[in-house]
Amino acid sequence: MDDKDGRAGRQRAKADFRFDDARLCFAFAGTLADRGTDTPFERLARPEDLSRWAVQSACATTPPPCTEADLGRARHLREAIQRTGRALADTVPPAPEDIALVNRAAAEPASVPELAPDGSTVRWHGDAVTSVLSMVARDLIDLCASDHRTRVRICGNPDCGVPFVDASRAGARRWCSMKTCGALVKKRAYRARLHTPTDGA
Repeated sequence: MDDKDGRAGRQRAKADFRFDDARLCFAFAGTLADRGTDTPFERLARPEDLSRWAVQSACATTPPPCTEADLGRARHLREAIQRTGRALADTVPPAPEDIALVNRAAAEPASVPELAPDGSTVRWHGDAVTSVLSMVARDLIDLCASDHRTRVRICGNPDCGVPFVDASRAGARRWCSMKTCGALVKKRAYRARLHTPTDGA
């Protein structure tokens, strides 16, 4: 594999949506990657990406139709969620305009779940983009109204910056996901130690 193929593979991996250890609302905030860098990576680059996220997040059974206008509204909601998550982490009130945007999205009819005959899978009725975004907004509202609002943190990976809920017993979780950001930061620290001269070297 040459460098070009390697870069293409890394870009494809970066485009993958992340759901590990994340609440629905903050998994949605994570669709903009590398927030702490000069070049954030947009995972919702096209309307089809939002349709794909709806299915992969289990908010829809089939990919809902999505327009450029839908995508724009979704991104506005995402950033309101990001800012609200940061406000919770900083223990300050969220901005009124962000609260209003989240409430408008939540006011739309959500998809209705139906348990399949096998009793172990769910089908969704009302798989519209507005229904999916309503579910995302309602998840943030549920979080804000719960005791977990005091456990919201910002990922310790400076390149990430996505909020997460620290549900650990000690309340000492540092990363949005140990599988991604936690592993990456530990790998960087290990490489830095390898390149640090020891005394007397």
